[in-house]
Amino acid sequence: MSISPVFLALVSANLLVNPDFEKGLDGWRTEGNEARFEVVEREGGRAARMIVPSTATVGWPQFFQEFEVNEGDILKASGRVLGKDIRDGAGAYFSFNYLDPDGKRISFSQGAMLIEQGTWRELSVEGVAPPDSVRVRFSFNLNGHGEAFLDEVILESEPGEPLPPMTGEVVLTVTDRRSCGRFRGFGAEDDGWFYNPTNAEKGVTEADWRIREDRIRWMDPDWQRMFFWHRDWCPSEDWKTFTFDSPNMESHYRTLSLYQELGAAVNVVGVEWGMKDPYGDPAGFVHALGELLEHLIKIKGFTCIRQWTLTNEPNGWFAATGYSFERFVEIHSLAREEFKQRGINIEIIGSDDAQSLPWFKACVGSPDYHDLTDLFVSHRYFQFPERPLIPGFLESRLSPLNHIKPLKDFVIGEFGFQDGKSGTMENPIMETFPYALWTADFVIEGLNRGVSGFSIWCLHEVYYPGGGFMNYGLWDFKDSDWKIRPVYHAWASFTRLTEPGDPVHVVESSHPLHFKAARVGGALFWVNLSEQPARARIDGFPAKEVRIHTEATLSGDRESGALIALESGGFEAPPMSFGYLR
Repeated sequence: MSISPVFLALVSANLLVNPDFEKGLDGWRTEGNEARFEVVEREGGRAARMIVPSTATVGWPQFFQEFEVNEGDILKASGRVLGKDIRDGAGAYFSFNYLDPDGKRISFSQGAMLIEQGTWRELSVEGVAPPDSVRVRFSFNLNGHGEAFLDEVILESEPGEPLPPMTGEVVLTVTDRRSCGRFRGFGAEDDGWFYNPTNAEKGVTEADWRIREDRIRWMDPDWQRMFFWHRDWCPSEDWKTFTFDSPNMESHYRTLSLYQELGAAVNVVGVEWGMKDPYGDPAGFVHALGELLEHLIKIKGFTCIRQWTLTNEPNGWFAATGYSFERFVEIHSLAREEFKQRGINIEIIGSDDAQSLPWFKACVGSPDYHDLTDLFVSHRYFQFPERPLIPGFLESRLSPLNHIKPLKDFVIGEFGFQDGKSGTMENPIMETFPYALWTADFVIEGLNRGVSGFSIWCLHEVYYPGGGFMNYGLWDFKDSDWKIRPVYHAWASFTRLTEPGDPVHVVESSHPLHFKAARVGGALFWVNLSEQPARARIDGFPAKEVRIHTEATLSGDRESGALIALESGGFEAPPMSFGYLR
Protein backbone atom coordinates (compact mmCIF):
# COMPACT_ATOMS: atom_id res chain seq x y z
CA MET A 1 0.00 0.00 0.00
CA SER A 2 1.35 3.42 -0.94
CA ILE A 3 1.52 5.94 1.89
CA SER A 4 2.00 9.67 1.79
CA PRO A 5 5.41 10.75 3.11
CA VAL A 6 3.72 13.50 5.09
CA PHE A 7 2.76 13.03 8.73
CA LEU A 8 -0.84 13.59 9.57
CA ALA A 9 -1.46 15.47 12.78
CA LEU A 10 -1.19 13.04 15.65
CA VAL A 11 -4.48 13.88 17.24
CA SER A 12 -5.28 10.44 18.58
CA ALA A 13 -5.37 9.87 22.30
CA ASN A 14 -2.54 8.18 24.15
CA LEU A 15 -3.03 4.48 23.44
CA LEU A 16 -1.17 3.33 26.52
CA VAL A 17 -2.92 2.05 29.59
CA ASN A 18 -1.58 3.61 32.80
CA PRO A 19 1.17 5.63 31.06
CA ASP A 20 2.32 7.34 34.26
CA PHE A 21 2.36 4.20 36.45
CA GLU A 22 0.06 5.80 39.01
CA LYS A 23 -1.74 2.44 39.10
CA GLY A 24 1.39 0.41 39.56
CA LEU A 25 2.07 -1.89 36.63
CA ASP A 26 -1.58 -2.21 35.59
CA GLY A 27 -1.75 -2.55 31.81
CA TRP A 28 1.96 -3.27 31.48
CA ARG A 29 3.61 -6.63 30.92
CA THR A 30 7.22 -7.53 31.54
CA GLU A 31 9.73 -9.90 30.02
CA GLY A 32 13.11 -10.98 31.35
CA ASN A 33 13.45 -13.60 34.07
CA GLU A 34 16.67 -12.24 35.56
CA ALA A 35 15.47 -8.64 35.79
CA ARG A 36 13.40 -7.04 38.54
CA PHE A 37 10.43 -4.86 37.63
CA GLU A 38 8.71 -2.50 40.06
CA VAL A 39 7.08 0.89 40.52
CA VAL A 40 8.78 3.43 42.78
CA GLU A 41 7.92 6.85 44.11
CA ARG A 42 9.52 9.87 42.45
CA GLU A 43 9.06 13.57 42.88
CA GLY A 44 5.64 14.43 41.54
CA GLY A 45 4.40 10.88 41.12
CA ARG A 46 5.56 7.38 40.30
CA ALA A 47 7.87 5.72 37.82
CA ALA A 48 8.61 2.20 36.66
CA ARG A 49 12.02 0.76 37.41
CA MET A 50 13.84 -2.12 35.76
CA ILE A 51 16.95 -3.54 37.44
CA VAL A 52 19.27 -5.94 35.62
CA PRO A 53 21.94 -7.28 38.01
CA SER A 54 25.54 -7.74 36.90
CA THR A 55 25.09 -11.51 37.22
CA ALA A 56 22.34 -11.59 34.59
CA THR A 57 22.86 -12.69 31.01
CA VAL A 58 22.71 -9.64 28.75
CA GLY A 59 19.42 -9.74 26.88
CA TRP A 60 16.35 -7.61 26.26
CA PRO A 61 14.31 -7.36 29.47
CA GLN A 62 11.45 -4.95 28.95
CA PHE A 63 8.21 -3.30 29.93
CA PHE A 64 5.71 -3.58 27.09
CA GLN A 65 2.15 -3.23 25.85
CA GLU A 66 0.63 -4.58 22.62
CA PHE A 67 -1.97 -3.10 20.28
CA GLU A 68 -3.69 -3.86 17.01
CA VAL A 69 -2.33 -2.09 13.92
CA ASN A 70 -3.04 -1.88 10.22
CA GLU A 71 -0.49 -1.75 7.45
CA GLY A 72 0.74 1.81 7.01
CA ASP A 73 -0.16 3.04 10.49
CA ILE A 74 2.28 5.74 11.57
CA LEU A 75 3.38 5.18 15.17
CA LYS A 76 5.20 7.56 17.46
CA ALA A 77 6.09 7.12 21.13
CA SER A 78 8.08 9.06 23.68
CA GLY A 79 8.75 9.01 27.39
CA ARG A 80 10.94 10.27 30.20
CA VAL A 81 13.84 7.96 31.00
CA LEU A 82 16.50 7.89 33.71
CA GLY A 83 19.52 5.59 33.65
CA LYS A 84 21.81 4.58 36.49
CA ASP A 85 25.07 2.70 35.91
CA ILE A 86 23.89 1.21 32.61
CA ARG A 87 26.72 -0.69 30.92
CA ASP A 88 27.69 -3.80 28.94
CA GLY A 89 25.19 -3.44 26.11
CA ALA A 90 23.15 -1.16 23.87
CA GLY A 91 21.53 0.47 26.90
CA ALA A 92 17.97 1.74 27.38
CA TYR A 93 15.74 2.47 24.40
CA PHE A 94 12.21 2.18 22.99
CA SER A 95 11.21 -0.13 20.16
CA PHE A 96 8.24 -1.28 18.08
CA ASN A 97 8.04 -4.95 17.11
CA TYR A 98 5.52 -5.68 14.37
CA LEU A 99 3.76 -9.05 14.61
CA ASP A 100 1.93 -11.20 12.06
CA PRO A 101 -1.36 -13.06 12.77
CA ASP A 102 0.66 -15.93 14.33
CA GLY A 103 2.45 -13.57 16.70
CA LYS A 104 5.78 -13.83 14.88
CA ARG A 105 7.91 -10.74 14.45
CA ILE A 106 7.95 -9.35 10.91
CA SER A 107 10.27 -6.42 11.54
CA PHE A 108 11.02 -3.73 14.10
CA SER A 109 11.73 -0.04 14.61
CA GLN A 110 14.25 1.01 17.24
CA GLY A 111 14.73 4.40 18.86
CA ALA A 112 17.94 6.00 20.03
CA MET A 113 19.59 4.66 23.16
CA LEU A 114 19.89 6.73 26.32
CA ILE A 115 23.21 8.57 26.35
CA GLU A 116 23.37 10.77 29.42
CA GLN A 117 22.75 8.98 32.71
CA GLY A 118 21.81 10.30 36.12
CA THR A 119 19.20 12.76 34.86
CA TRP A 120 15.76 12.45 33.29
CA ARG A 121 15.85 12.61 29.50
CA GLU A 122 13.27 12.19 26.76
CA LEU A 123 13.59 9.26 24.40
CA SER A 124 11.40 8.48 21.42
CA VAL A 125 10.77 6.00 18.64
CA GLU A 126 8.77 6.20 15.44
CA GLY A 127 7.81 3.68 12.81
CA VAL A 128 5.36 2.55 10.17
CA ALA A 129 3.49 -0.76 10.39
CA PRO A 130 4.72 -3.00 7.54
CA PRO A 131 2.67 -5.26 5.26
CA ASP A 132 1.12 -8.31 6.97
CA SER A 133 1.42 -6.82 10.46
CA VAL A 134 -1.67 -7.02 12.69
CA ARG A 135 -0.21 -6.14 16.10
CA VAL A 136 2.63 -4.08 17.46
CA ARG A 137 4.57 -4.52 20.68
CA PHE A 138 5.75 -1.22 22.11
CA SER A 139 8.55 -1.84 24.59
CA PHE A 140 11.06 -0.10 26.80
CA ASN A 141 14.21 -2.23 26.80
CA LEU A 142 17.42 -2.44 28.79
CA ASN A 143 20.16 -4.27 26.92
CA GLY A 144 23.02 -4.63 29.39
CA HIS A 145 23.25 -4.23 33.16
CA GLY A 146 22.11 -1.45 35.48
CA GLU A 147 18.90 0.40 36.30
CA ALA A 148 16.44 2.18 34.02
CA PHE A 149 13.46 4.28 35.11
CA LEU A 150 10.45 5.15 32.93
CA ASP A 151 7.60 7.66 33.25
CA GLU A 152 5.23 9.92 31.29
CA VAL A 153 5.00 7.63 28.29
CA ILE A 154 2.95 8.55 25.22
CA LEU A 155 2.05 6.33 22.27
CA GLU A 156 0.07 7.73 19.35
CA SER A 157 -1.01 6.21 16.08
CA GLU A 158 -2.43 7.66 12.90
CA PRO A 159 -3.46 5.84 9.74
CA GLY A 160 -1.14 6.44 6.83
CA GLU A 161 -2.74 8.55 4.15
CA PRO A 162 -3.18 6.44 0.97
CA LEU A 163 -1.79 8.14 -2.08
CA PRO A 164 -4.47 9.15 -4.57
CA PRO A 165 -3.83 8.21 -8.20
CA MET A 166 -1.57 10.64 -10.04
CA THR A 167 -3.60 12.62 -12.55
CA GLY A 168 -2.77 15.42 -14.95
CA GLU A 169 0.51 16.82 -16.14
CA VAL A 170 3.46 17.01 -13.74
CA VAL A 171 5.11 20.44 -13.70
CA LEU A 172 8.68 20.65 -12.41
CA THR A 173 9.70 24.23 -11.64
CA VAL A 174 13.43 24.80 -11.22
CA THR A 175 13.76 27.76 -8.87
CA ASP A 176 16.61 30.18 -8.22
CA ARG A 177 16.69 29.16 -4.54
CA ARG A 178 19.91 27.47 -3.40
CA SER A 179 19.30 24.70 -0.91
CA CYS A 180 22.74 24.26 0.67
CA GLY A 181 25.84 26.31 1.30
CA ARG A 182 28.60 24.11 -0.12
CA PHE A 183 27.84 20.99 -2.11
CA ARG A 184 30.26 18.20 -1.14
CA GLY A 185 29.33 15.56 -3.70
CA PHE A 186 28.30 11.92 -3.87
CA GLY A 187 30.23 8.80 -2.99
CA ALA A 188 30.10 5.46 -1.26
CA GLU A 189 31.52 3.56 1.68
CA ASP A 190 34.67 1.81 0.43
CA ASP A 191 36.47 0.41 3.44
CA GLY A 192 39.67 -0.41 1.62
CA TRP A 193 40.01 -4.16 2.30
CA PHE A 194 39.20 -5.48 -1.17
CA TYR A 195 42.86 -6.13 -2.04
CA ASN A 196 43.74 -7.97 1.19
CA PRO A 197 44.49 -11.69 1.67
CA THR A 198 40.98 -12.40 2.96
CA ASN A 199 39.42 -11.52 -0.40
CA ALA A 200 42.27 -13.17 -2.32
CA GLU A 201 41.45 -16.41 -0.49
CA LYS A 202 37.91 -16.07 -1.84
CA GLY A 203 39.23 -16.05 -5.39
CA VAL A 204 39.73 -12.34 -6.08
CA THR A 205 42.47 -11.79 -8.68
CA GLU A 206 44.15 -8.81 -10.29
CA ALA A 207 41.72 -9.16 -13.20
CA ASP A 208 38.92 -8.59 -10.69
CA TRP A 209 40.77 -5.55 -9.38
CA ARG A 210 40.56 -4.04 -12.85
CA ILE A 211 36.80 -4.64 -13.08
CA ARG A 212 36.29 -2.84 -9.79
CA GLU A 213 38.62 0.04 -10.59
CA ASP A 214 37.21 0.60 -14.07
CA ARG A 215 33.72 0.88 -12.59
CA ILE A 216 34.86 3.33 -9.93
CA ARG A 217 36.65 5.44 -12.54
CA TRP A 218 33.50 5.54 -14.64
CA MET A 219 31.34 6.46 -11.64
CA ASP A 220 33.80 9.23 -10.69
CA PRO A 221 32.76 9.67 -7.03
CA ASP A 222 33.70 12.82 -5.12
CA TRP A 223 33.18 12.00 -1.42
CA GLN A 224 34.27 8.58 -0.18
CA ARG A 225 34.10 7.20 3.33
CA MET A 226 36.67 4.64 4.49
CA PHE A 227 37.07 2.67 7.72
CA PHE A 228 40.51 2.40 9.29
CA TRP A 229 40.54 -0.39 11.87
CA HIS A 230 43.01 0.60 14.57
CA ARG A 231 44.30 -2.98 14.79
CA ASP A 232 45.44 -2.75 11.17
CA TRP A 233 48.07 -0.17 12.09
CA CYS A 234 48.47 -0.58 15.87
CA PRO A 235 47.63 -4.21 16.76
CA SER A 236 49.33 -4.00 20.16
CA GLU A 237 46.90 -1.24 21.18
CA ASP A 238 49.73 0.57 22.96
CA TRP A 239 49.50 3.59 20.62
CA LYS A 240 53.27 3.39 20.18
CA THR A 241 53.99 0.38 17.97
CA PHE A 242 52.77 0.79 14.40
CA THR A 243 52.39 -1.64 11.50
CA PHE A 244 51.89 0.71 8.59
CA ASP A 245 52.99 -2.08 6.23
CA SER A 246 50.39 -4.67 7.28
CA PRO A 247 48.44 -6.44 4.48
CA ASN A 248 45.27 -4.56 5.33
CA MET A 249 47.12 -1.24 5.26
CA GLU A 250 48.66 -2.12 1.89
CA SER A 251 45.13 -2.77 0.65
CA HIS A 252 44.12 0.66 1.91
CA TYR A 253 47.01 2.26 0.04
CA ARG A 254 45.92 0.82 -3.31
CA THR A 255 42.37 1.99 -2.59
CA LEU A 256 43.55 5.48 -1.69
CA SER A 257 45.73 5.64 -4.82
CA LEU A 258 42.63 5.29 -6.98
CA TYR A 259 40.78 8.08 -5.19
CA GLN A 260 43.91 10.23 -5.32
CA GLU A 261 43.89 9.74 -9.10
CA LEU A 262 40.20 10.70 -9.32
CA GLY A 263 40.52 13.74 -7.07
CA ALA A 264 37.90 12.40 -4.66
CA ALA A 265 37.85 13.50 -1.03
CA VAL A 266 38.26 10.64 1.46
CA ASN A 267 36.85 10.67 4.98
CA VAL A 268 39.00 8.48 7.26
CA VAL A 269 36.82 6.82 9.93
CA GLY A 270 38.22 5.07 13.00
CA VAL A 271 36.84 1.68 14.11
CA GLU A 272 37.83 -0.19 17.26
CA TRP A 273 36.46 -3.73 16.78
CA GLY A 274 37.68 -6.04 19.53
CA MET A 275 39.72 -3.41 21.36
CA LYS A 276 39.46 -3.16 25.14
CA ASP A 277 40.04 0.49 26.03
CA PRO A 278 41.18 2.49 23.00
CA TYR A 279 40.23 5.87 24.45
CA GLY A 280 41.31 5.42 28.06
CA ASP A 281 44.42 7.48 27.30
CA PRO A 282 43.16 10.32 25.09
CA ALA A 283 46.56 11.97 24.71
CA GLY A 284 48.23 8.69 23.77
CA PHE A 285 45.55 7.89 21.22
CA VAL A 286 45.66 11.35 19.64
CA HIS A 287 49.45 11.23 19.31
CA ALA A 288 49.13 7.86 17.55
CA LEU A 289 46.38 9.28 15.35
CA GLY A 290 48.73 12.08 14.37
CA GLU A 291 51.37 9.52 13.45
CA LEU A 292 48.85 7.65 11.28
CA LEU A 293 47.61 10.71 9.41
CA GLU A 294 51.11 12.12 8.95
CA HIS A 295 52.17 8.78 7.49
CA LEU A 296 49.17 8.65 5.16
CA ILE A 297 49.16 12.27 4.01
CA LYS A 298 52.77 13.44 4.19
CA ILE A 299 54.83 10.29 3.75
CA LYS A 300 52.56 8.29 1.43
CA GLY A 301 51.26 11.46 -0.22
CA PHE A 302 47.54 10.73 -0.01
CA THR A 303 46.33 14.30 -0.04
CA CYS A 304 42.91 12.94 -1.02
CA ILE A 305 42.36 12.41 2.72
CA ARG A 306 40.38 15.52 3.54
CA GLN A 307 38.27 14.57 6.58
CA TRP A 308 38.63 12.60 9.79
CA THR A 309 35.96 10.91 11.90
CA LEU A 310 36.95 9.79 15.39
CA THR A 311 34.75 6.69 15.56
CA ASN A 312 31.96 5.22 13.49
CA GLU A 313 28.54 5.86 15.04
CA PRO A 314 29.73 7.02 18.48
CA ASN A 315 26.24 6.88 19.98
CA GLY A 316 26.63 3.10 19.70
CA TRP A 317 29.87 1.43 20.76
CA PHE A 318 31.62 4.51 22.14
CA ALA A 319 28.74 5.47 24.44
CA ALA A 320 27.72 1.90 25.30
CA THR A 321 31.29 1.12 26.38
CA GLY A 322 31.01 3.83 29.00
CA TYR A 323 32.95 6.70 27.46
CA SER A 324 31.31 10.02 28.26
CA PHE A 325 30.34 12.80 25.91
CA GLU A 326 32.91 14.94 27.72
CA ARG A 327 35.60 12.41 26.71
CA PHE A 328 34.31 12.62 23.13
CA VAL A 329 34.76 16.40 23.13
CA GLU A 330 38.16 16.15 24.84
CA ILE A 331 39.54 13.81 22.17
CA HIS A 332 38.38 16.13 19.41
CA SER A 333 39.99 19.10 21.13
CA LEU A 334 43.29 17.26 21.46
CA ALA A 335 43.07 16.09 17.85
CA ARG A 336 42.52 19.60 16.55
CA GLU A 337 45.67 20.77 18.34
CA GLU A 338 47.62 17.70 17.17
CA PHE A 339 46.69 18.38 13.55
CA LYS A 340 47.72 22.01 13.93
CA GLN A 341 51.10 21.13 15.44
CA ARG A 342 51.82 18.64 12.65
CA GLY A 343 50.61 20.94 9.87
CA ILE A 344 47.90 18.49 8.83
CA ASN A 345 45.12 20.28 6.99
CA ILE A 346 42.08 18.09 7.57
CA GLU A 347 38.42 18.70 8.37
CA ILE A 348 36.84 17.20 11.47
CA ILE A 349 33.51 15.42 11.10
CA GLY A 350 30.86 16.17 13.72
CA SER A 351 28.41 13.70 15.29
CA ASP A 352 28.42 10.77 12.79
CA ASP A 353 25.48 9.41 14.77
CA ALA A 354 23.50 6.35 13.75
CA GLN A 355 19.92 7.66 13.75
CA SER A 356 20.30 9.13 17.24
CA LEU A 357 18.77 12.58 17.50
CA PRO A 358 19.82 12.97 21.17
CA TRP A 359 23.48 12.43 20.22
CA PHE A 360 23.23 14.77 17.24
CA LYS A 361 21.61 17.50 19.35
CA ALA A 362 24.24 17.08 22.06
CA CYS A 363 26.95 17.61 19.44
CA VAL A 364 25.29 20.59 17.79
CA GLY A 365 24.33 22.10 21.14
CA SER A 366 27.81 21.96 22.65
CA PRO A 367 29.55 25.27 21.81
CA ASP A 368 32.99 23.76 22.36
CA TYR A 369 32.32 20.76 20.16
CA HIS A 370 30.53 22.76 17.47
CA ASP A 371 33.56 25.03 17.21
CA LEU A 372 35.91 22.04 16.81
CA THR A 373 34.07 20.53 13.85
CA ASP A 374 33.85 21.52 10.19
CA LEU A 375 30.74 19.67 9.03
CA PHE A 376 28.11 17.39 10.55
CA VAL A 377 27.17 13.87 9.51
CA SER A 378 24.36 11.45 10.37
CA HIS A 379 23.47 7.92 9.28
CA ARG A 380 19.97 6.60 8.65
CA TYR A 381 18.63 3.21 7.68
CA PHE A 382 14.90 2.95 7.06
CA GLN A 383 12.79 -0.18 7.14
CA PHE A 384 11.31 0.07 3.64
CA PRO A 385 7.77 0.88 4.89
CA GLU A 386 9.24 3.76 6.93
CA ARG A 387 10.00 5.96 3.94
CA PRO A 388 7.24 8.39 4.99
CA LEU A 389 9.58 9.29 7.88
CA ILE A 390 12.28 10.66 5.55
CA PRO A 391 11.20 14.34 5.60
CA GLY A 392 10.96 14.34 9.39
CA PHE A 393 14.41 12.80 9.74
CA LEU A 394 15.99 15.39 7.46
CA GLU A 395 14.34 18.31 9.23
CA SER A 396 15.34 16.92 12.65
CA ARG A 397 18.98 17.39 11.62
CA LEU A 398 18.88 20.47 9.44
CA SER A 399 16.67 22.57 11.70
CA PRO A 400 18.88 22.59 14.84
CA LEU A 401 22.07 22.81 12.79
CA ASN A 402 20.86 25.80 10.80
CA HIS A 403 20.01 27.74 13.96
CA ILE A 404 23.62 27.92 15.16
CA LYS A 405 26.33 30.17 13.73
CA PRO A 406 28.61 29.71 11.98
CA LEU A 407 26.49 27.57 9.66
CA LYS A 408 27.98 24.16 8.90
CA ASP A 409 27.27 21.66 6.14
CA PHE A 410 25.22 18.54 6.80
CA VAL A 411 26.08 15.34 4.94
CA ILE A 412 24.54 11.86 4.98
CA GLY A 413 27.46 9.58 5.86
CA GLU A 414 25.59 6.28 5.53
CA PHE A 415 22.09 5.39 4.42
CA GLY A 416 20.04 2.53 3.12
CA PHE A 417 16.77 0.63 3.32
CA GLN A 418 16.14 -2.65 5.12
CA ASP A 419 13.57 -5.40 5.33
CA GLY A 420 13.61 -5.62 9.14
CA LYS A 421 14.47 -9.32 9.00
CA SER A 422 18.06 -9.56 7.82
CA GLY A 423 21.24 -9.28 9.86
CA THR A 424 23.57 -6.31 10.17
CA MET A 425 25.65 -7.23 7.11
CA GLU A 426 22.78 -8.66 5.04
CA ASN A 427 20.42 -6.69 2.83
CA PRO A 428 18.77 -8.75 0.08
CA ILE A 429 16.35 -5.97 -0.86
CA MET A 430 19.31 -3.92 -2.10
CA GLU A 431 19.34 -6.29 -5.08
CA THR A 432 15.84 -5.19 -6.17
CA PHE A 433 14.69 -2.44 -8.53
CA PRO A 434 12.56 -0.56 -5.94
CA TYR A 435 15.78 0.07 -3.96
CA ALA A 436 16.99 2.23 -6.86
CA LEU A 437 13.76 4.26 -6.77
CA TRP A 438 13.92 4.67 -2.99
CA THR A 439 17.54 5.82 -3.24
CA ALA A 440 16.72 8.44 -5.87
CA ASP A 441 13.75 9.59 -3.78
CA PHE A 442 15.84 9.96 -0.60
CA VAL A 443 18.61 11.88 -2.37
CA ILE A 444 16.26 14.23 -4.20
CA GLU A 445 14.31 14.93 -1.01
CA GLY A 446 17.56 15.62 0.81
CA LEU A 447 18.95 17.89 -1.90
CA ASN A 448 15.82 20.03 -1.89
CA ARG A 449 15.94 20.35 1.90
CA GLY A 450 19.60 21.36 2.17
CA VAL A 451 21.74 18.22 2.50
CA SER A 452 25.24 18.95 1.17
CA GLY A 453 26.34 15.44 0.19
CA PHE A 454 25.68 11.72 0.39
CA SER A 455 27.67 8.53 0.86
CA ILE A 456 25.72 5.33 0.22
CA TRP A 457 26.38 2.16 2.17
CA CYS A 458 28.19 0.64 0.44
CA LEU A 459 30.23 0.30 -2.76
CA HIS A 460 30.06 -3.46 -3.37
CA GLU A 461 29.98 -6.86 -1.72
CA VAL A 462 33.26 -7.68 -0.03
CA TYR A 463 34.77 -9.75 2.77
CA TYR A 464 35.80 -7.84 5.88
CA PRO A 465 38.76 -8.71 8.13
CA GLY A 466 37.85 -11.83 10.04
CA GLY A 467 35.77 -13.20 7.18
CA GLY A 468 32.48 -11.36 7.64
CA PHE A 469 30.68 -10.92 4.32
CA MET A 470 29.17 -7.52 3.53
CA ASN A 471 26.03 -8.14 1.44
CA TYR A 472 25.24 -4.45 0.90
CA GLY A 473 26.57 -2.97 -2.31
CA LEU A 474 26.05 -1.57 -5.78
CA TRP A 475 27.23 -4.88 -7.26
CA ASP A 476 27.66 -8.50 -6.21
CA PHE A 477 30.80 -10.44 -5.29
CA LYS A 478 32.79 -12.69 -7.63
CA ASP A 479 30.60 -15.74 -6.99
CA SER A 480 27.87 -13.83 -8.87
CA ASP A 481 30.29 -12.56 -11.52
CA TRP A 482 30.30 -9.02 -10.10
CA LYS A 483 26.66 -8.63 -11.15
CA ILE A 484 25.41 -5.05 -11.23
CA ARG A 485 22.36 -4.16 -9.11
CA PRO A 486 19.70 -1.64 -10.23
CA VAL A 487 20.77 0.87 -7.56
CA TYR A 488 24.18 1.08 -9.26
CA HIS A 489 22.62 2.91 -12.19
CA ALA A 490 20.77 5.34 -9.93
CA TRP A 491 23.89 6.07 -7.91
CA ALA A 492 26.23 6.34 -10.89
CA SER A 493 24.06 9.11 -12.34
CA PHE A 494 24.52 11.18 -9.18
CA THR A 495 28.27 10.57 -8.91
CA ARG A 496 29.09 11.04 -12.61
CA LEU A 497 27.08 14.16 -13.33
CA THR A 498 27.94 16.31 -10.31
CA GLU A 499 31.03 17.97 -8.90
CA PRO A 500 31.81 19.47 -5.48
CA GLY A 501 30.83 23.11 -5.41
CA ASP A 502 28.00 22.71 -7.91
CA PRO A 503 25.01 24.92 -7.10
CA VAL A 504 22.00 22.97 -5.84
CA HIS A 505 18.64 24.44 -6.82
CA VAL A 506 15.31 23.64 -5.20
CA VAL A 507 12.82 22.13 -7.64
CA GLU A 508 9.11 22.39 -6.96
CA SER A 509 6.83 19.62 -8.17
CA SER A 510 3.11 19.88 -8.84
CA HIS A 511 2.82 16.24 -7.67
CA PRO A 512 5.43 16.03 -4.87
CA LEU A 513 4.16 12.75 -3.43
CA HIS A 514 4.55 10.95 -6.74
CA PHE A 515 7.16 12.79 -8.78
CA LYS A 516 10.25 14.63 -7.48
CA ALA A 517 13.24 16.41 -8.95
CA ALA A 518 16.32 18.37 -7.86
CA ARG A 519 18.96 20.27 -9.81
CA VAL A 520 22.70 19.97 -9.16
CA GLY A 521 24.87 21.98 -11.50
CA GLY A 522 23.92 21.18 -15.08
CA ALA A 523 21.83 18.09 -14.31
CA LEU A 524 18.20 17.78 -13.25
CA PHE A 525 17.57 14.48 -11.46
CA TRP A 526 14.03 13.09 -11.27
CA VAL A 527 12.10 10.06 -10.03
CA ASN A 528 8.55 8.87 -10.73
CA LEU A 529 7.49 6.79 -7.72
CA SER A 530 4.01 6.18 -9.08
CA GLU A 531 2.77 3.02 -10.74
CA GLN A 532 1.33 5.28 -13.43
CA PRO A 533 3.01 7.03 -16.37
CA ALA A 534 3.20 10.81 -16.31
CA ARG A 535 3.74 13.65 -18.71
CA ALA A 536 6.39 15.89 -17.08
CA ARG A 537 6.90 19.50 -18.17
CA ILE A 538 10.06 21.38 -17.16
CA ASP A 539 10.02 25.09 -16.30
CA GLY A 540 13.23 27.03 -15.68
CA PHE A 541 15.76 24.51 -16.98
CA PRO A 542 16.89 24.54 -20.64
CA ALA A 543 17.28 20.80 -21.15
CA LYS A 544 17.35 19.19 -24.58
CA GLU A 545 17.18 15.50 -23.72
CA VAL A 546 16.27 13.15 -20.91
CA ARG A 547 17.73 9.85 -19.76
CA ILE A 548 15.04 7.40 -18.61
CA HIS A 549 15.72 4.29 -16.54
CA THR A 550 13.15 1.55 -15.97
CA GLU A 551 13.63 -1.95 -14.65
CA ALA A 552 13.37 -3.29 -18.20
CA THR A 553 15.99 -0.94 -19.67
CA LEU A 554 18.82 -1.39 -17.16
CA SER A 555 21.82 -3.31 -18.48
CA GLY A 556 25.60 -3.47 -18.26
CA ASP A 557 27.86 -1.37 -16.05
CA ARG A 558 28.04 1.82 -18.08
CA GLU A 559 25.30 4.17 -19.27
CA SER A 560 21.94 2.47 -19.60
CA GLY A 561 18.30 3.26 -20.18
CA ALA A 562 16.83 5.34 -23.02
CA LEU A 563 17.98 8.79 -24.14
CA ILE A 564 15.24 10.79 -25.83
CA ALA A 565 14.76 14.38 -26.95
CA LEU A 566 12.34 16.60 -25.07
CA GLU A 567 9.15 17.53 -26.88
CA SER A 568 7.37 20.80 -26.10
CA GLY A 569 9.53 21.21 -22.99
CA GLY A 570 8.66 17.87 -21.48
CA PHE A 571 8.72 14.08 -21.68
CA GLU A 572 6.71 10.97 -20.89
CA ALA A 573 7.94 9.30 -17.69
CA PRO A 574 7.11 5.60 -17.45
CA PRO A 575 5.73 4.17 -14.19
CA MET A 576 8.38 3.60 -11.50
CA SER A 577 11.23 5.23 -13.38
CA PHE A 578 14.13 7.57 -12.69
CA GLY A 579 16.67 9.52 -14.65
CA TYR A 580 18.09 12.94 -15.41
CA LEU A 581 17.91 15.83 -17.86
CA ARG A 582 20.82 17.85 -19.20
